[in-house]
Amino acid sequence: MNNAEDHYKNRVLNKVFNKNKLLTIIIPMVSVLLALLIGSVLLLFIEVNPLEAYKYLIFGNFTNIYNIAEIFVKATPIILTGLSFTFAFRTGLFNIGGEGQMFAGAMAAVFVGLKTGHLSPFITIPLCLLASIIAGGIWGMIPGILKGIFGSSEIIITIMFNYVALYLISYLVDKPLRESSGFYPQTDLIGENAFLPYVVSNTRLHIGFIIAILISVIVYIVLWKTPFGYRLRAVGHNPHGAEYSGINIKKNIIISLAISGALAGIAGFTEINGIHHRLLDNFSKNVGFDGIAAALLGSANPVGVVISSILLGMLQTGANSMQRGVGVPANIVSVIQALIIILVLAGNVLKPKIELILNSKERVLD
Repeated sequence: MNNAEDHYKNRVLNKVFNKNKLLTIIIPMVSVLLALLIGSVLLLFIEVNPLEAYKYLIFGNFTNIYNIAEIFVKATPIILTGLSFTFAFRTGLFNIGGEGQMFAGAMAAVFVGLKTGHLSPFITIPLCLLASIIAGGIWGMIPGILKGIFGSSEIIITIMFNYVALYLISYLVDKPLRESSGFYPQTDLIGENAFLPYVVSNTRLHIGFIIAILISVIVYIVLWKTPFGYRLRAVGHNPHGAEYSGINIKKNIIISLAISGALAGIAGFTEINGIHHRLLDNFSKNVGFDGIAAALLGSANPVGVVISSILLGMLQTGANSMQRGVGVPANIVSVIQALIIILVLAGNVLKPKIELILNSKERVLD
């Protein structure tokens, strides 16, 4: 009798697990399709054929190797800021400060890159990476301390820290770090020994993309395969239960936001050392928020974040092709991206109700 009961329980649990897994995949896919459908209505309003516009948006990315590489170039910082949001989210925190933490990492990378022009690339590049990790980590740890010790809202603080980092960059490139010629509000180029090597010749694709993939694997292992990650996820899932079991909530909040900030800081490193090679005023605008979109679309899972980031990179790269091909403003892609986020969130809200309906139908059939 016990074996029969255990078998029945396992069958029920497997059904529930499979449904959850299936809905986790279906909801983002349906959200993307609905967003494109709504976007096509907007295109019709401005008298543009949606099929032709989407042809350029999707297939315009694959006309040459440079455009294909640009998808991954765009995706690289989105992956890292998406992992940043994911790491905090799994601890029950909303880190909206990926943009500012990325800027902090960029400032640190530029400072080291400007001061180590005489060193070997094998020393300079790791030093820039380390500096970015530390700077981003500190930028994330401060809101973590305020949240963990004083109970402040991490959402408000991380948002405000975005503006602090943004205006700090504006000050640095306008005054103390302005280029030697003084023409533009930007720093001098960092040393060539700090440039990230390119993966594909005659493109901008650099090893930062490989670094981002490796870090996504590390984040997955840490969160799902280690006791440390289990404690962090326990805090996010049930903070009162975690505290009752002896987990230090305050300590884990601070550590989580520090690591989250460090991940976003690496995005600053890849953008500076891989793309711009100097600090510019408000460079890579909104990448931090694109990372949030990728994390939500990818169900806050590192694998999902990578796939979603490549999708967003494809949309951003294809936007230029669409603008050239049919004269549609590239900003229409931002509208589609926003619709995807809204629909994903709506789908997640409806997910328990969908599961309840499916369960009730199965009970009727049984």
